[in-house]
Amino acid sequence: MLILDKEEMYNADRYTIDVLGVADEMLMENAGQAMTNEIEKIVSKSDYISVFIGSGNNGGDGIVVARRLKNLGYNVNLIIASNDSDFKDAAKYHLDLYKKHGYKLLSFEMISNEIEKSDFIIDSLFGIGFKGELKAPYDKIVYQINNSNANIISLDIPSGVSANGEVCKGAIRATYTITVCYPKVSAFLYPAKSHYGKLLVVDAGILPNDEDIKIKKQTWNHDDFKRTLTKRNPNDNKSSAGKALIVGGSKYMMGAPIISAKSCFISGIGLLNLAIPNISRSSAVSIIPEATYVKCYENDSCLYDVDIPEQIDVIACGPGLSREDIVKNLVKKVLLSNVSIVLDADALYFLNDESLIDIIKERKYPTVITPHPGEMARICNCEIKDVESNRFNLSREKSIELNCYIVLKGPHTILTLPDGNQFVNTSGNEGLAKGGSGDILTGIIAAFIPCHSNIQQAISNAIYTHGRAADILIESSRTSRDLTASCVSDILPKVFKEAYFSKEKL
Repeated sequence: MLILDKEEMYNADRYTIDVLGVADEMLMENAGQAMTNEIEKIVSKSDYISVFIGSGNNGGDGIVVARRLKNLGYNVNLIIASNDSDFKDAAKYHLDLYKKHGYKLLSFEMISNEIEKSDFIIDSLFGIGFKGELKAPYDKIVYQINNSNANIISLDIPSGVSANGEVCKGAIRATYTITVCYPKVSAFLYPAKSHYGKLLVVDAGILPNDEDIKIKKQTWNHDDFKRTLTKRNPNDNKSSAGKALIVGGSKYMMGAPIISAKSCFISGIGLLNLAIPNISRSSAVSIIPEATYVKCYENDSCLYDVDIPEQIDVIACGPGLSREDIVKNLVKKVLLSNVSIVLDADALYFLNDESLIDIIKERKYPTVITPHPGEMARICNCEIKDVESNRFNLSREKSIELNCYIVLKGPHTILTLPDGNQFVNTSGNEGLAKGGSGDILTGIIAAFIPCHSNIQQAISNAIYTHGRAADILIESSRTSRDLTASCVSDILPKVFKEAYFSKEKL
């Protein structure tokens, strides 16, 4: 599903109206009807429902919803927070139609009383073009709505939140947000996402022009995962299933590469080589007896060189590697290998070195880097807050610049391709905010790359697998507090079984 920013959504509206010839009034009717269909699943006819509208197109959607709900027999009141004369075009048409049905508007003076009585409040005050701060009387209205006992349903976007991610002070905190046709960028960015509540997407017949969206943002969901996840062939052997090398570990972080190796094996790699310090090998053998080991060169358990096998499909480098200066040459050697590379954790520390950057730019094989926001901030030479507020644009700029795949981890992990197109993961939860989670993801990516002909699908499926494992745990035996990396890797088989053998999520 496409994700649109403010300008892209406006362009899609204009294209649908001006080029496809769908009347603005009909488009608003379609949106309101689609939203009403979803609201019917949430409210009951015994509920007291108040619809608060502004004078723009978002308010027009609210008018349609109020009329449709009243036609169906719901207990609905429409409260206008502006003057009738402020309504224009399609919104005015639907306001007049509402009145022609014999339905009355409640005045601004009745707002406080309506809020207090409401079981559900439908927020239709401001749309995707909102910017700045809430001004009187809207600041008081929104404050009262947020502090009421009612469930809040925002239409298209919570009032006070912009499509691109800005959030004003006191913005609506919705229980549900019913968005039209395409989720907006802010639905995947914090703090904006925390205002959405549960996001529901409905179709209203708005179509973007492909020429207006040359670089796409889209979600990657369970159906995408099931559709593209590869299966083993009956005649596969351990070599055809992929050969990986994981490079990592140091005396202070012995477990990280072992976590990656375990998840890599569970995720289907055929042959796995490990390059880890000697002090870690006995532990690794007890956990992953199937792995083989390559010759390593180390100083005080810090790796500075390894013998890379000649026949290898992918190298994952970085988990627990340490940030000692001698490690940089090892990272450089890995990058000079003619295979797919996954760089994570400590290997990313050296990516402010121009010589390594130049190698990445010129590589002929895929390079995948998997930074969390702190690592991304170092790579981009900016503050973490800048990364968090600009995840889409920063990822795109850096992926294009480096000619690499960037997996920017966090809530709704974003995969950006070297051409700038982006895929937003829809699985996962806050339980993954634990040490070792990234190491698991690295191992899954390394396992998936050799067995997918499409590297975007390989990486997106690895990210989805990682998040889905955490979701299954939260749905069954764990909470986000006690979820650990080890239990996530242990549940990976259930993710694959769900994808292969079940029509629905287990």
